[in-house]
Parts: sequence; C-alpha cells; structure tokens
Amino acid sequence: MIRRPLSSFVLVTCLVMVSNNLASCSPSPKHVSDADIDFLASDAHVVVGDVPLVLPFIALTGYVAAKPSFSLNRQQDRHAATDRLEAFRKAATNPQGAAKMDQLEIEVYAYGWNDLDPQPFKRICARLSRQWSKSVCDDPWAALKQAMPENRFYVVDDRKFDAFDNHFTVGGERVSDQLHSMQLRVNEASVVCDRNLKSSKTNFCTAAIPIKQHLAAVWTVWDSTGESHSRQAEREGKAITAFVRHAIGPSEDFPALFAEACRLRNPKSSIGPGGSLCGGPISK
Repeated sequence: MIRRPLSSFVLVTCLVMVSNNLASCSPSPKHVSDADIDFLASDAHVVVGDVPLVLPFIALTGYVAAKPSFSLNRQQDRHAATDRLEAFRKAATNPQGAAKMDQLEIEVYAYGWNDLDPQPFKRICARLSRQWSKSVCDDPWAALKQAMPENRFYVVDDRKFDAFDNHFTVGGERVSDQLHSMQLRVNEASVVCDRNLKSSKTNFCTAAIPIKQHLAAVWTVWDSTGESHSRQAEREGKAITAFVRHAIGPSEDFPALFAEACRLRNPKSSIGPGGSLCGGPISK
C-alpha cells in the first residue's frame, strides 16, 4: 500500500478548522457544527491532467497529507500548511477558478458513518449534491463502494509522476520510480510489484491506468483469496475509469455508473442487511 501519514478523521478535522478560520490541525475530536457539515458536503472544483473534476470536500481524504516537517519551527510550518489548505479551499469553491492539481487523493466510503462524532455526520448525506456520493454515504455495502479500491486512490497528471517522489510502497520502493517504468495504455491497467518483500508472502503492487487526456489513476493492489493482484487491477481500473467519467466530471450519469459498479464489485463483497440493489450475484 502507498504510505501516507494522516487518517481520514484528521483530514476532516483540518478541513473543518480551515472552514472556521482556525490556525492548526489536530487529530483530537472536535464538535462538528452544521456549518462544518455544509462545508464538507459542498463541491470542490479541481482540474487534474487538464480534466475538470467535481467532488465533495469530504472525499478529499489526502489533500493535507503533506510531507513530514523536520523544521525547528513547527508552529510556523503548521501555519504554512493551514494557509495552503485555505488557499486550496478558496480556489476549489469557485467553479470558474478551479484549483489545478498535479495529483489528488480520493476515497469513496460511507461518509455519514463516523464513530468519533456520529450524529452530525449522519446529516451530511442529505446535503451532498450528487447521487453517487449519496449512494455510499449511509451504506457501506453500496455497489460503488464494493467496486472501488478498498483504500484511497489518486488521480494524477500523467506528466507529473514526480509528484510521487515522496510516496513509498510497502516494500520501501519509490512510487514515482514504479510509475516511470510503466508503459501506460488507454483502457488497460499497468502493474509493477515490489521486488523485495521477504517478510511477506503477499505481492503488493502499484497499479495505474490512463483515463482521459492527461488524467491517470494510481492505487495499490495485492494478492488475496479469490482475486489475484492482476485481476484486482483490471477490475478496479475499470471501476475508477467509470467513476471519473460518470461521477465526478462536470455532469453526473449515475445510471451508467451504477451499472458498471454492479458488474465490477469485489468478488469477496458481502450483501448488506437491506439486500443488493444490483439484482444479481457478484461478478467473479
């Protein structure tokens, strides 16, 4: 898996603090107000690889996952990080001035389920603007959630793979080196696996797929019971491609996305207490 330093809740706390003009981020729980929920449910407008994207701020779980600070003035570093986040927030809330990014980390999960502060997060579902985000918000068994990568994934400008210079795999390899070694082809997931994982019998690999113009996706795959890393990369690559094309572009086509998600669910996925809306068995 690609290593990253912050949890989803820390990100949410940071985003909430920026929305309230506070000066720092902290992993400690904080009351989440209606204004905070409105902000987290609101749409961020960004451009990656010349492709405009629209998705709720709460889905951007990795934006503040910055490099660790080795400065002696950590308070100054915290202020600088908060200033960068505030600048991003201002740019991303303006559709005409969408923030241009080399990469963006995204997570599709049940946004309304939060064990640390459950009540306010239940309210977020009704405030999300798009059907895809509402479909997963209060349903961990949603078809889209089961089709997408289990962990976070990245969309990236394929001319900017150096943005991964400070990202490392489970085996300690530089993600940018693995990406540069790939021969990317449209509609085809490429995979490079860690070479030296002596302590693990599981293959951990970096997967990437070009999607549109200069936009590509990058994520981690591995061997598991019922699905090889190559099969996982193929399936999830198709799911991410459908997600970009039908969910987070300038307009949404949820019926097309839902049909693809049903077809591309993880074969190990379970059916929730409400049953399956897909109307058939999970694809193998």
